[in-house]
Amino acid sequence: MGETFRVSVRELVAFRYFPPDIAPMGSVEDMLAGTAAHQARENALAAEFEIEKPIRAQVMRGEHQVTVFGRMDAFCAGDIPTVHELKLCFTPPEAPLPEHLAQARLYGALLALGEPKEIIRVQVAYVNAQGIPQRVFTEEAPRDALLLALEDMLAAWFAVALPERLRERTRDESIKNAPFPFAGYRAGQRELAVQTYTAITRKRRLFASLPTGTGKSAAVLYPALKALPAGKTRKIIYLTARTTARQSPLNALEMMRAQGMRIRVSTLLAKEKMCPTPVRCHPDDCPRAKGHFLRQPDALHELFAMDVAWTEERIAEAADRHMLCPFELALTLCDYADVTLMDMNYAFDPFAQVARLFKRRKDFTLLIDEAHHLLDRVRESLSGSLDTRALREYRAAVGKAIGRKHAYYKQLTLLYQALRALQAQDDSPARQEPDAQTACENSGEPHADGAASHAEHQREATLTVSENEIAWREAALWAAQAGQPEPDADGRISQRDTLLHAPPPALAQAAQTAWEATFTLLEGRAVSGELRALSWQFIRRISPFIFAAKHYDARYAALLSIRGAERVLELMCLSPAEWIASVTKGLRGTVFFSATLAPLEAMRQLLGGTQEDACFALASPFPPENLAVVRRRVQTRYAFRQESAARVAQSIQEAVAARAGKYIAYFPSYAYLALVLRHLDESSLPALLVQESEMTEEARTRFLEAFTQDDSPKLGLCVLGGLFSEGVDLPGEQLIGVMIVGVGLPTPSFRLRVLKAYYGARFGDGFLYAWMIPAMHKVAQAGGRVIRTERDKGLILLLDDRYYDARYARLLPEHWQLTDEHMGAAVRALYGGEDT
Repeated sequence: MGETFRVSVRELVAFRYFPPDIAPMGSVEDMLAGTAAHQARENALAAEFEIEKPIRAQVMRGEHQVTVFGRMDAFCAGDIPTVHELKLCFTPPEAPLPEHLAQARLYGALLALGEPKEIIRVQVAYVNAQGIPQRVFTEEAPRDALLLALEDMLAAWFAVALPERLRERTRDESIKNAPFPFAGYRAGQRELAVQTYTAITRKRRLFASLPTGTGKSAAVLYPALKALPAGKTRKIIYLTARTTARQSPLNALEMMRAQGMRIRVSTLLAKEKMCPTPVRCHPDDCPRAKGHFLRQPDALHELFAMDVAWTEERIAEAADRHMLCPFELALTLCDYADVTLMDMNYAFDPFAQVARLFKRRKDFTLLIDEAHHLLDRVRESLSGSLDTRALREYRAAVGKAIGRKHAYYKQLTLLYQALRALQAQDDSPARQEPDAQTACENSGEPHADGAASHAEHQREATLTVSENEIAWREAALWAAQAGQPEPDADGRISQRDTLLHAPPPALAQAAQTAWEATFTLLEGRAVSGELRALSWQFIRRISPFIFAAKHYDARYAALLSIRGAERVLELMCLSPAEWIASVTKGLRGTVFFSATLAPLEAMRQLLGGTQEDACFALASPFPPENLAVVRRRVQTRYAFRQESAARVAQSIQEAVAARAGKYIAYFPSYAYLALVLRHLDESSLPALLVQESEMTEEARTRFLEAFTQDDSPKLGLCVLGGLFSEGVDLPGEQLIGVMIVGVGLPTPSFRLRVLKAYYGARFGDGFLYAWMIPAMHKVAQAGGRVIRTERDKGLILLLDDRYYDARYARLLPEHWQLTDEHMGAAVRALYGGEDT
C-alpha cells in the first residue's frame, strides 16, 4: 500500500528554486509592506478576479498519492483562465524571477488538472507598497507544458520526501514502544501527561500551573511525542524564555533517545549568539553568506547521518566544516527535526517569527515553558517607539554621508518635525494627586489610606474594553498626570508624560514614507557600508512603530514623553492576548506551563485563552514538611530602605547561621543589594558571591559552579527576577535556603500607570493585574529554587510586612505553609534532631 503526501505550492517552489546566497533583506519588508500591498492590489482586482482562491489537486506517483495545494492571489475564469500572482518589490526586475514564475505556473498546472483548457494564462505582477503595479509579466502556457513542469518539480521533491517518510515510520515504531523515561511518574506527572495529550488531540490550549521541580519537561514532552505516531501532530516546538532553561527538556529528550526513541532533536539559538562573523549578513560582506545554499545540502546529509541531538555546538561545528551560516543552517534543520527547542520570540515576535513554521503551517504542537514570561515578551515585541534624539542623530549621519539636499534627508526631516511638534492632548485633565494605592504601596503608608479614592476611579470596572475604552483612557490620562513636575516660571511644563488618543495620522504616514525611502536608499549601490549599517538599525527601530500604528486600536496606548525639546512617542500594546491567540489558533495543541501561572483563570485570559481551553493546577508532589516558609515584618518600601537595611542584613545573617549550607538572598534592586551589603558582617558569613548588573556567560557559569562544585557554605546576593532567580536547578545540598527581600513590585512608571488603568477598566482591579501578579510571580520563582526533588529540605525567608497582607499572601504558592517571625524554631522543626 502506497504512502499519501501533502505539499504546498510554496514548498515545492522553495525546494527547487532558491538563491545561492543568503539575502537577508525582505523579512521586515514582507511583514509591514507585503500584506498592505497585496490587499491594495487585490481590492483593485476584486471586480473581475476571485481573490485568495484556494486550489488543490491529487497526483499519483506510482503507488503513492500526493495532494498539492495552495492559494492563488487572484484568479479569473473565462475562455483562457488567468492566474495572477502578486509580489512586493520596490525596484521591479527586468524579467520575472524564476521562483515567482514557477509558482504561478504551478497554480496553472493545478488548474489544468481540473479543467479541460489547453491554454492557461499566468501573470506575475510586481507592485509597490501601495499595491500599484510596477511591472506585469504575462505568458499563455500550454496545458502539457504546465503539467510537465509540475511533474518535474514533484520528482525532485519526492526524492527527498519518500526517504523522510520511511524514516518517520521507523521513528513512530520506536516511540510506540518507548516507556516513560523515568522509573515512575511523580505525583501529578501522569495527570499532566494526560491533559497534554488531550489538548493535542482536541487542538486546544492547555494552561498548566505546576510547582518547580515536578518534572514538567518530561511530563509534556512524552505525551507530545506519543502523539506523533498517532498522527495527532507532525512536529513539536518547545519554547523557553531563557537559553539556560533548555537544559531540562534536552536532558529529558536525551533520556528518551537513550531508551530507544529514534527522534530528531534540534535547537535554535539567537542569531547574534551563533554568528561567527559579526558583519552585515550579506554575500558582499560575509563569505559564509555567499553560496550558502549551494553548500548546505552536504552539511544536511552529514547531520542526518549523526545519531545525536543537533545542538548549537554541533550545528556550529558543521557550519564551520562547510563554511555555512550556522543560524541559517539551524533554521533549515527546524524543517527536519521532530522536536525543536527555541526562544519564545521566534514564535510570537512578528519581526523574529520563524516564517517557515508559524506562517506556513499549523500541523505542529507548541509547548511553552516559563509561560508567565510570555505576556511581557509579546507586549514588548508588539510595541514600538519614535525618539527625536535617535532620529536626529541618524539624520545627521545621513546628511554627512549623502548631503542635506538629498530627498531622503528631507523625508527624515519631515518625520523629525512631525514628532517634534507633538504636544499633550488639549483635553487632558488637570494635574491631580498621585494614585493613592500606587503611592502607598511604594512610600510605606498603610494600604487602607488610598482605598476609597482608588475605588472611585474603578467605578466602571465591570465593563469590557470595547464598551469602556473612553473610561479607561480617561483613567489613564488622570493617572498620567500623577507626579508631573511643576510648571516653570513662565508656566510651561518642561517635563511631562501624557497620553494621546491615537498616533497622529500625519506622523504615522511620515514614518511609513521614511521607512519605504530607507529601503529605496539601501537598494542603491552608492550607499557606504557605515550608512548601510545605520540604515538597517533605523529600519529595526522604526518597523515596530509602524507595525503598532497599523494595528492601533483599544488595546494600544499612545504614550508621549516630553523632556524639554525632546519627544518620545511609544505605541504600547496593552493586551497581547489577541496576538497570542492568533498565533496559537489552529495548532495541534498548545500547552502553556509554568510554576508561576497563578491565578490560573486570570493568566488564561491574559494569554489569549477562552473558556473552551483547559486549566490544570498540579499540587506540589513534595512533602510539605520539607519546606519551612517564614515571613518577617520588615519595611522594605523605597522610602524606608535606608533604615531597614540593617534589619535585613541581620535577618540574612540569622538565616545562614541557623544551619550551615548554601543560600541565596534576592533583592528588589542592585541599589538595595549594595545598601544591605554594607551592613553585612562578612566575617560571620560563608563565602560571598554577588551578582553584577553586567555579567558575561563565563561569569554566570562561575557563579553557579560555586554552588555545585564543592560542599562548602556559600551565600549569593542576587536580584529578584534576574537570571539567577529562575531556571536555576540546584537540588539537594546545593541550595538549602533563599531569603526574598520585598514583594517584587516593579518601579512605578508612566507605562505601569497606564497599564493599571487599562486593566482596571477591563478586569476591575488594575493594581492586581499590572503590579501584584507579576511581582508575586518573581517571588514564587525565587522560592522555587529551594525544593527540587522529593528528598530536598530548605528554608524560604520572606522579608516584608506585606506578606502579612491577605492580598499578597493569597498569591503565594498554595503549598507554602507560612509561619511568622521565628526562624530558629522553623529550622529546628524542619531538620528535627539533625545537627544544624
